[in-house]
Amino acid sequence: MPYSTIHWIKLEKRLLNDYRFYSMSEEAQLIYVKFLMLAAETNNKIPKNNGLIKSALRSKQSDNKIEECINEIKTNFPKFKENKGFYFFKEWGIRCNWIAKKELPRNSEGTPKDSVDKIRIDKNRIDYIIGAFIKAQDWEESIKNNPALLSEIYKRHTKPAKRIIIALNDDSLAVKAIEKMASTYKRKGLSWTLETVSKHLPELIKSDKDPFVLENPL
Repeated sequence: MPYSTIHWIKLEKRLLNDYRFYSMSEEAQLIYVKFLMLAAETNNKIPKNNGLIKSALRSKQSDNKIEECINEIKTNFPKFKENKGFYFFKEWGIRCNWIAKKELPRNSEGTPKDSVDKIRIDKNRIDYIIGAFIKAQDWEESIKNNPALLSEIYKRHTKPAKRIIIALNDDSLAVKAIEKMASTYKRKGLSWTLETVSKHLPELIKSDKDPFVLENPL
């Protein structure tokens, strides 16, 4: 993978005079632009959870209003798609610029690395998430006096920890998701990692009677 991060998204000036855009409510227009930026942060996988979206967009809109805006966007921009777990933009590669090391910004047909690689996140937050993961795995005794094992854990799990932090923007909620994953998978005798948590966030953070119900574990 020759490219290390998404440096910016394309916001064409013609969008201002695009009927599909200006015929939407102003709230939906703003969320559409924010979705483009959020897609860049999440590798074009925006969790289908209005609470998470509200948090990630730093929005004061109600969950119902966000849902209305999403429906407007889906109606006016058919290339804004969804599957069971995520919203995403079709043909995402033409909507952003990839930056390679020691290269000037330009378009490229190369494959980008996960967009979290270069995102700056406070190390204390990463330590908190990985610490919760170590505790949930009952590895606390194993890492004592074993710096090599601890280093390997960080090497493998820092990237998914950052994805979780970006998606939730709530470290306490992230820890609850990790604890729910541990409980569910241990009960079923399955192994799991922070990557598993990252992939199942929409299911782990469902807003129903039990907001941490995990459906169809791998």
